[in-house]
Amino acid sequence: MQGKGQVQKMNSISRRTLLAGSASIAAISSLTGIPSFAAVNKDPKTGTTPYSPNAGIYRHTLGSAELYSITDGSNSFPRRDNFVLNASPQVVASELTNNFLDPDTITLTFTPVLLKTKGQTVVIDTGLGENAFQQSKGIGGQFHRNLSAAGFSTKQIDKVLITHFHADHIGGLITADNKPAFPDSQIYVPAAEYAFWMSDSNMKNAATEGIKTNFERARHIFGIIGTNLHKFEPDEEVAPGVTSIATPGHTPGHSSFIISSENHTAIVQGDVTTHPALFIRHPEWHGWSDMDPDLAEKTRRQLYDRIVKDKILLQGFHFSFPSMGHVVKPDDGYQFVPLMWDPS
Repeated sequence: MQGKGQVQKMNSISRRTLLAGSASIAAISSLTGIPSFAAVNKDPKTGTTPYSPNAGIYRHTLGSAELYSITDGSNSFPRRDNFVLNASPQVVASELTNNFLDPDTITLTFTPVLLKTKGQTVVIDTGLGENAFQQSKGIGGQFHRNLSAAGFSTKQIDKVLITHFHADHIGGLITADNKPAFPDSQIYVPAAEYAFWMSDSNMKNAATEGIKTNFERARHIFGIIGTNLHKFEPDEEVAPGVTSIATPGHTPGHSSFIISSENHTAIVQGDVTTHPALFIRHPEWHGWSDMDPDLAEKTRRQLYDRIVKDKILLQGFHFSFPSMGHVVKPDDGYQFVPLMWDPS
C-alpha cells in the first residue's frame, strides 16, 4: 500500500515519466508492418482448436500446474534519449549493442499468462485488446486470438488477475464493441492500483494529457466491467497456489504474483522490469515509464534478490518470448538466463 507522501509524489510526475501504456499505443499505431498469423483449423473429431506452435504459445509445466506464455504481439520504436533517466544515451546505446540489439531501437514484447492450477484456469494480464489489434493492423492485441489458438475460450477462464492499469495490461478486458471480454470470469485488481486511478483528485492533478488519458482509459474499462471485480491486498491468495506480491514503483499499486505447485515456484512480475537487457543488468537505471523510479529500483532489487536466492522461475511481460527464465547475480547487477526452448 502507498502512503500519503508516495501518492503525492505520484501526482507531481513530470512529462518524462509519461506512462508506458500511452507510448505503446502511439508507437504501435505508427508501425506499418503486418505480422503473419498461423492458420489454425479445428480438430474434426473434438471440434476444438489444437495447439499451434506458430501462434505465439508456450506451455511450461510447473509441478502439477501448467503455465502458458501467450503473446499479445511486439512493438519496436525509436529509442528516445531519456528512455533511461539516469544514464546517458550513449551508455544506453552501448549496452544495447553489447546485447546484440539495435542501439537506436527499443523492442518490447507483450506476453500475458494463462495458468491452469488445481481445477482453475486463470489469466494474468490481458494485452492491448481488440481495438489495438484493429488499429495496429495486428501488431498488438493478439492475445485473444492466440488464447483461442491454444484451445481456450474466455468462457473457460475462472479468474483474470491484473498486475497494473497500463493499457497493454488491461486493454484486453473489453471487446472492440465495449463489452466485457471475460463476462463469466471474476476480475481481480490490486486495491492500491484501483484506488489511485479512480481518485478524482489524482486525475485532476495529472501532470500531462497522456497521464490523464490513462485515468480516462482505466475508468472506461472498469466502468464496463462493473461490479464483477475483486480488489486484492498484498500477500492475498488470489487463486489456488497463487499469492499477490506488492511490487510498486512502476505504478502506485503495481503487483506481481507468486505461483507455487508441489515443490516448484514461479513469479509473474508484470512490469517490475520493462526491458531486461537494460534494467535487469542495471537495476540502478531508472526507466522513463516508472512513475516512482526510486521505488521501482528498490522493488526490483528486493524481488530479484529473492528470485536469485530461491532460484525461482521468472515470467516477464516484456521479456523476449517465451518470456520465462531465471535471474543470476554475477556482480552488482543481475543477469537474465532465458528458459531453454522445449518444443515438446
